[in-house]
Amino acid sequence: MDATKESIIAAAMRLFAEKGLKLVTVREICQAAKVNGALVNYHFRNKNGLYQECVERLFHENTGDELCTLDRAVSDARSWRAAVRSWIFGVSRALRTTQAGTALAAGFFRQEMVNPSPMCDLVRERYVIPVQDSLLRLIAMAVDDVHEQRHWVDSIWSQLCAYVLRDSSWNPLFRPVDVEAEAWNDSVADFVYRQVLAGMKYRVKRRGR
Repeated sequence: MDATKESIIAAAMRLFAEKGLKLVTVREICQAAKVNGALVNYHFRNKNGLYQECVERLFHENTGDELCTLDRAVSDARSWRAAVRSWIFGVSRALRTTQAGTALAAGFFRQEMVNPSPMCDLVRERYVIPVQDSLLRLIAMAVDDVHEQRHWVDSIWSQLCAYVLRDSSWNPLFRPVDVEAEAWNDSVADFVYRQVLAGMKYRVKRRGR
């Protein structure tokens, strides 16, 4: 039964990433997994339960837990810079459709951005916001104004999403033809990171703050 459950999840991940929750049917998933249709309800209760299981697995497999806790290791300027860099590169790589290990996660995220599903609020609250809040805590270690903190988070998040989630047909307009996609995406992440370093510096927290 474990093998059957894994087959269902594998088929569902691929279909959800390609078409989104709304357009995928339980019958389609079962046909792709080559299992009886009743097994989705048996293992996951319904299609939404299966979707949630897929999102949770992708989140954990793509270092979502680590991204949420990077600020805990910060003790000085050096560790702060390392944490900021890890966050930027971690999110960039987790959202890429060009890597086999992260293509499914990127597909899920793209679908929720373009055509939000009934599960969008849950995905945002449980998986997206914790990652964003981790960056916000890092930015707060260098920026006092709460509005500016939010501007930085929005700017960094938007830049990464714009670069790594756009349709590949647009890439020639933004990437030099002699540079491979992965190398260029890393270059973009490094550029965003250098923007952060140029715009702020870690400060020692005053007592009581």
